[in-house]
Amino acid sequence: MASMVMVLSSCSKLESNEKKYLDAMSSDDFEVSAQGFTDFCEWLKKDKSTMTYDFNLMREKLGMNVLTSADGKLRTYSWITNGDQTAPVYANVVQWLDGESFLGYSGPLNNMLNSHKKDAAKNKEMAHSIDTIMDVNMDKQHLYLVVQSYLNADGRKRSFVSALTIQKLILFRQPFFFDGTEVAGNNEYEGNIKVGDLFKWDEKNKLFYAYQTDDNFHVIPNQYTVFKLGNDKLNRVVNEADQTVMNNN
Repeated sequence: MASMVMVLSSCSKLESNEKKYLDAMSSDDFEVSAQGFTDFCEWLKKDKSTMTYDFNLMREKLGMNVLTSADGKLRTYSWITNGDQTAPVYANVVQWLDGESFLGYSGPLNNMLNSHKKDAAKNKEMAHSIDTIMDVNMDKQHLYLVVQSYLNADGRKRSFVSALTIQKLILFRQPFFFDGTEVAGNNEYEGNIKVGDLFKWDEKNKLFYAYQTDDNFHVIPNQYTVFKLGNDKLNRVVNEADQTVMNNN
């Protein structure tokens, strides 16, 4: 009975905080809204219990995209804080677990992933929409293929995937994981294309598929750049026949 009371109390506190921060961020008063945003991000960075909370109210009212990896050790949040669907300004928060240790980060995901680079301070990026997480089981480590997307200056969309892993409390990007490059995809395209039509991880056959585009910025239906997992990285498959495997799964 005591444990049930504690669970109910925890849920009540999470729901109360969600509503409090939502009300603040939705305020017409800029200072109240900005402070609510800061407080909400700090809460996510520090409170481990938020990592399993559904945030249905934030999803409904703010369009917040909350994603959790299959193993439950990585969670991402992305939502539009300013602008609109034609010129969105996103916010990112990331949470992860290393053993029992809980860590969080607030800010553009790519800035954290690029923080080790010498020119990181000069090349700050905007936050992007975080669209999906695909878990990849490897012999020595667990990877997360994280898809992000954004609109460029021409109003065209780009979607790209990075391979992330957690080691010694740090969430970082695997360098050169996609046959010598840090990301896969990132071609300009027009139209609203489902993430599942852009990228796919085939766990059974250890194949990864990334979309291709034509000269008119259209995603080419049923045509993909294909990578196969081997030697702790994804190697590009050059056999053209493998580009249609996705349709037969």
